[in-house]
Amino acid sequence: MWQNNYKAYGAPRLRLALADLNLHHGINRIRRLMRSAGIYSVMSRRFNKPTTTVDYSQRPNLIKHLPAANAWSMDITYLKLNNGQWVYLASVLELRTYQILSHQISTTMDTRLVLITLQRALSTHQKPSYLHTDMGSQFTSFGFENLLNHHKIDHSYSKLGHPYDNARIESFHSLLKREMIYQFRFPSIAHLILDVAKYIHWFNNERISIANRKMKVA
Repeated sequence: MWQNNYKAYGAPRLRLALADLNLHHGINRIRRLMRSAGIYSVMSRRFNKPTTTVDYSQRPNLIKHLPAANAWSMDITYLKLNNGQWVYLASVLELRTYQILSHQISTTMDTRLVLITLQRALSTHQKPSYLHTDMGSQFTSFGFENLLNHHKIDHSYSKLGHPYDNARIESFHSLLKREMIYQFRFPSIAHLILDVAKYIHWFNNERISIANRKMKVA
């Protein structure tokens, strides 16, 4: 159970997983058994990424006013292959369900990457009223703004100095790295693409969310 879930489950989520199998144990007992078996949730690591320079301008920040049922969030993160090459993952997150609607990996971090990712999400899901991003040059480009205007989607931006405005999708990218990326090696971009797709399927459909369980109980 622990091994088959990217070694990501600590005692709280293992307790929920066991309860689904009608095996009910206290949290302290599960922690003791984990220690004796040498089982632990994967630990986070520092992940240094290249830096980029972006020109900022006045853009609307609507994130605190977005109705979750009507909003998506989008971001790009950096991943590294065995040979040290940086590649780039763009993802679209639905804020209400906290599910990844589409993703794309590329060797270049350009407007085309975000256009393809957003178009994939729009082709399989009902369009949102709002899309929130940071103010990276890919998201402020004419091509990206034109696509949003074509679909009549309002664009919300994280304010300069307020990176946590886009925290939910940044949290997903952090989980991806801690729960999967740091555990494996990727000899080629093809291997990375396959493993990221498998992880996202698991994240959307199988990963136990303690927060969601609490909401259902409430």
